[in-house]
Amino acid sequence: MSIRPVLLFACATALLLNSCSTDLDVAAPYKENTVVYALLDKGTTIQFVKINKAFLGPGNALVYASVADSSEYTDEQLQAEVQEIKNGAVVNTYLLQDTLLDHDPGIFAGPQHKLYYFNAVLDSTATYRLNATAKGNTVFAETNIVARVQPTGSIVPLPLRLVSTGGGSYVSQIIRWNSSVNGKRYDLAYRFNWDEVIGADTIPKSFTQQLGTVVAANTAGNEALELPFSGESFFQSVGTRVGTTPGVSKRIFRGVDILWAVAGQDLHVYLQLNSPISGLVEDRPVYSNIDNGYGLFSSRRFYELNNKQLDATTVVELVEGQYTAGMLWCIGIPGSDYGC
Repeated sequence: MSIRPVLLFACATALLLNSCSTDLDVAAPYKENTVVYALLDKGTTIQFVKINKAFLGPGNALVYASVADSSEYTDEQLQAEVQEIKNGAVVNTYLLQDTLLDHDPGIFAGPQHKLYYFNAVLDSTATYRLNATAKGNTVFAETNIVARVQPTGSIVPLPLRLVSTGGGSYVSQIIRWNSSVNGKRYDLAYRFNWDEVIGADTIPKSFTQQLGTVVAANTAGNEALELPFSGESFFQSVGTRVGTTPGVSKRIFRGVDILWAVAGQDLHVYLQLNSPISGLVEDRPVYSNIDNGYGLFSSRRFYELNNKQLDATTVVELVEGQYTAGMLWCIGIPGSDYGC
């Protein structure tokens, strides 16, 4: 989980305004600012909450960033809990505990950073409220929980058909599903799985390819949504992303997993505002749903439809088609014309 300190933008702002005034004092009186990032997920029983303090002071901000005390609270400085609320009543209270996890090298203090967590089986019909007091600064936030995606149609029971019956042309498989309660944005991808046989060794491999994004009209759930899965794009991706490995005697196709990543309403807005800029206007608002603080407290949900196989004509295209012929494909189904 990456945290973007809210006050560090002051340095860049000062540079932009330098031509207007030489008297700008960016080292304003210090004010404690609490930064929170959390994405609750019903698909797991451990929920992480990142709570930091923003920092500002004279001198080089990069030096402050490398000191843990600049951005992390001590045990005595922070008290935090998450409440589970149903029908207006608090039914469970979870005290946040802290732990240290490794993070990638960078400008912030390391090699570990502090995270807070609680263990719970979340309820998608409940609201979850964060209450935290950090050095006397009280912040709170609320989020609903994204419920499970419901795949529908032929994507559930049937093999993937990405080539027309009898061969000859590519077709699109339509992925259909019903939206989740409290789910707003749906990012879809697929994971292509295979084994590479090199001598006596069989090595499992996979790659993941994005398919697209669908935004629901609302978060009430049960909205019929769909996205095309292009046959030609699939084979082009297989042809370019599998790569070349010396010594491979055969590649065994093991299935395709369809992947949904679902964002709640606040996470959807956050992603929209932080998407790459495509126009001339570069200004964008800073989004936060933390009362008396900064950051994001929302929810997400992942779902996988695993081990989808290819229908007969699609298997032929994998083995003999223009994008994948010569890659030594076979399928792990005994008795098949293209079995390994």
